[in-house]
Amino acid sequence: MKYRPEIDGLRALAVVPVILFHAGFHHFSGGFVGVDVFFVISGYLITSIILVEMEQGRFSLVNFYERRARRILPVLFFVMAACFPFAWLYLMPVDMKDFIQSILAVSTFSSNILFWLESDYFDTAAELKPLLHTWSLAVEEQYYIFFPLFLMFGWKMGKSWVVTVLFLIFLASLALGHWGAYNMPTASFYLLPTRGWELLLGVFAAFYLSRHTPVLPYRWLNNLLSLLGFALICFATFAYDETVPFPSMYALVPTLGTLLIIVFAQEGTLVNRLLSVKPFVGIGLISYSAYLWHQPIFAFVKYRSFTEPSTLLMSGLCLAVVLLAYLSWRFVEKPFRNKTAYSRRFIFTFSGLATSVFIVVGSVLNLSDGFKSREIYADLMVGGYQPDNRELGANSWSELRTLSGDENYGVDKNPFDRGLWFDELDARGRLLLVGNSHSKDMFNVLTSSQQTMKHYQVARFGTEIYNIGDDFFASPNYRLADVIMFASQYKPMDIDRFSAVIERVMTDGKRVALVKNIYEFEEFGHRTYADFLFNLLLQNEGPENISLSDIDKINQKHFQQFQHREPAQFRKQLNKKVDDIALRYQEVVVLDRMDYVCDRTKEVCYAITENYQKLFYDYGHHTLAGAKFFGARIDRVNWLMAL
Repeated sequence: MKYRPEIDGLRALAVVPVILFHAGFHHFSGGFVGVDVFFVISGYLITSIILVEMEQGRFSLVNFYERRARRILPVLFFVMAACFPFAWLYLMPVDMKDFIQSILAVSTFSSNILFWLESDYFDTAAELKPLLHTWSLAVEEQYYIFFPLFLMFGWKMGKSWVVTVLFLIFLASLALGHWGAYNMPTASFYLLPTRGWELLLGVFAAFYLSRHTPVLPYRWLNNLLSLLGFALICFATFAYDETVPFPSMYALVPTLGTLLIIVFAQEGTLVNRLLSVKPFVGIGLISYSAYLWHQPIFAFVKYRSFTEPSTLLMSGLCLAVVLLAYLSWRFVEKPFRNKTAYSRRFIFTFSGLATSVFIVVGSVLNLSDGFKSREIYADLMVGGYQPDNRELGANSWSELRTLSGDENYGVDKNPFDRGLWFDELDARGRLLLVGNSHSKDMFNVLTSSQQTMKHYQVARFGTEIYNIGDDFFASPNYRLADVIMFASQYKPMDIDRFSAVIERVMTDGKRVALVKNIYEFEEFGHRTYADFLFNLLLQNEGPENISLSDIDKINQKHFQQFQHREPAQFRKQLNKKVDDIALRYQEVVVLDRMDYVCDRTKEVCYAITENYQKLFYDYGHHTLAGAKFFGARIDRVNWLMAL
């Protein structure tokens, strides 16, 4: 296969936006589409090589997987090994355990499945996972398990048969990806069945260009189509953002753009000349190493920071990524691709041993508790302070999990919620909480309130408001409830559904209470604003010198933020719509959680207790300690008086 320098330039056009997007440069809001560009390039290059060998009758699976091993594994293993010491130094126990599991998953090319399964309310912010980006490698390698086998089988049937079957698979994958982007977005983002069509676009380019005939006889048309492809990639890079459903039909913009460049950026065209210049080609050559290095470098720096890293720092880290990428390309990638220096036997032996070591070490380490004895964790265990917010978040479900007898009881649509919680012989009123994880918080608060438990039994039905349907209205707790209390962090779809739901509830003769959105305090990755302020105290005062007045100052700073830091514009609009709903239905009781979180007379918003227990584990979810604290607060302020 003839070397095409513009393809390396195209790799640069893919990897640079990905790196700048993850570095937080907002102009590259759609930089994530670089991964989609990579998929198309991969499908084209690998298929082109296979087709040449098929036509010459010399294709073999052994040769194919040897090439993949030389290309993918050495530098991947090097980066994984380099992550270990930083994970040991920086990661909290729950995150350390997740990192170890990701090592196992990467070693077996199943990290996309792991990250899909991990995506829940307690999941570390994606940007803080050192090996998150390996999901795309997993998708590729899963694809390349099946694709060469299919070609070997289908080759006997003829090219037309192969292309027809692949086109049908392409259409099915594209349709599934579009449907999944709206109905199961996390699975759709990570898994092969909804990503395969992007690789197949590259496959079609390879089949088209394998005909050994000129693409188009008119250079002006090649110029026009390749420029269109370049424009499509640039448009997606700068115009898309994280609100765009992916990989839906929107993903056709950058992927078709890539296809147009591969097919029509022939020698002499403007795009060919642009992408063939040395800077583009140079970055393209080190693009794989750059892709591997950027995520762990950014993740560890952000994980260690208590504030958003500065633009200057992130710019410096981008340069560090390029430097490390060059060094690993020069001293790891290139040597291992040299068949004279490293034989096939060596490559397979090395790959097998290294994979086995990572699997064995990962399996053994996974039996640990995340190494809570490490200095980074032990030094922060002052009084009741718990630095690991993911552990606090998981523990916040413990009361409901004990009640349900289900250790996996979570956010919504749980079978236990459809059963009867209320005691029909109990003379107290019956209050049913409805909503997402914030209804869990309210359940913990209300069941910690003596006044509430004196007057009410409390049950919960976990669901997003927009998902409320017949199963909710048919549930025994709903039928017996006197009061339906909605508690969520409402979304636009919830607002659209609210009127019909409230009218149905009132028609059924039940009182309605609407708990407003909680104010979202600032957070820094996995750390809360209270973490930030408390750690400053530890650094400046030392644990033995922290006083009650210092704790008061932390709570005062939360009040100042509540008073002066306005929520995001979209959140303000949502809050106004919630207020409008309350005005429309005069019988609805509106409750504001900030009335018990904050004391406006003392000018404090309670975020940490006198013995250093945090009351929030993120922007606004209560810890168990927070629920108990706020349970006592709602009694003091008569929060439920309107009911």
